[in-house]
Amino acid sequence: MFLIIIYKEKIKERFIQNQYNKKNIAVLLINFGGPHDLNAVKPFLYNLFNDPTVLNFPFAFLYRKPLAWLISNMRDMTSREMYKKIGSISPLIPITYLQAEKLQALFNKNSLQMDVFIGFRYCKPFIENVLDDIVKLRYERIVILPLYPQYSFTTTGSVELVVNKWGKKNDKVELYLIKRWYDDEDYIQSYTNLIQNSLEHCDLRSTEIIFSAHSIPLFNIEKGDPYQKQITETCELIIKKLSWKKKWHIAYQSKLGPVKWLEPACDKVIEEIVKRNKNTNILVVPISFVCEHVETIFEIGHLYKEIANKHGIKRFFRVPALNTDKYLIQALYNQIVNCLERNKVNICENFAVIT
Repeated sequence: MFLIIIYKEKIKERFIQNQYNKKNIAVLLINFGGPHDLNAVKPFLYNLFNDPTVLNFPFAFLYRKPLAWLISNMRDMTSREMYKKIGSISPLIPITYLQAEKLQALFNKNSLQMDVFIGFRYCKPFIENVLDDIVKLRYERIVILPLYPQYSFTTTGSVELVVNKWGKKNDKVELYLIKRWYDDEDYIQSYTNLIQNSLEHCDLRSTEIIFSAHSIPLFNIEKGDPYQKQITETCELIIKKLSWKKKWHIAYQSKLGPVKWLEPACDKVIEEIVKRNKNTNILVVPISFVCEHVETIFEIGHLYKEIANKHGIKRFFRVPALNTDKYLIQALYNQIVNCLERNKVNICENFAVIT
């Protein structure tokens, strides 16, 4: 909460500073969101399942709100227990604020007149409310960067719906939405470094890598969602950068509900590896997550580890999420600068890179 208070104070400062239009470009980082405390678990779940891109089966609009209410009530206590085990708050919240702080520092270092804001899809501050604040602060252009490297209807697509709806009512502001950035060289480098660090004291001859991505309903893929393809391309770029010659896998986690989800499931891949050879190290890389949250800390770090230990796997460990890795921050910076240059927005020509 301390970071959130500091962030709000900075917004007040920007309002005072921007009375004279010293800066006209705002950058809005968007993330999934999460509960700020245990009492916020149920509202967060309701907002999630009330999203038309999440419950989007035929005629879902007729039942979405009551279904969201039902699911959020049914899952409230189970989800609360998971959050209790990771500190009673979604770590995604403070980490996103830190990412914004690091990105702002890089803009300042390079004398780029841009201010970074934060919006969440399913918790406060909501995307549309932050966009309203940005307009009140007299920014003329807004670069919107969802912290989802791979595009999916259920993530960036959901953000796109909100932004487009808001944009129709605020057509005097120039909006630039970055839809995917999974192939950014610095993004790939950030994973490469973290994996190399994790493998430093490991017997590489008996190690297999599992890239674990958040699953999505299969019918989205059938409708043309590029998420699976982009996940595969991301993993291939990392493997190439690593010069990895041993076994590696792509798996999916966090499925929910009766519909068919993108597979193979991560727990099933672990079990298949165990059947083939128990004397194996398994390194899990949370590939679609740029922040630690309940799916990485609890699902991978506890549930999947228990499965591996139960089957007698030699060693099970995971790469941390990217969080504030300097190469990730540089990747965000790259995307914003490139977006503005593509759209012929005049910015400082000389900018530094990470050191």
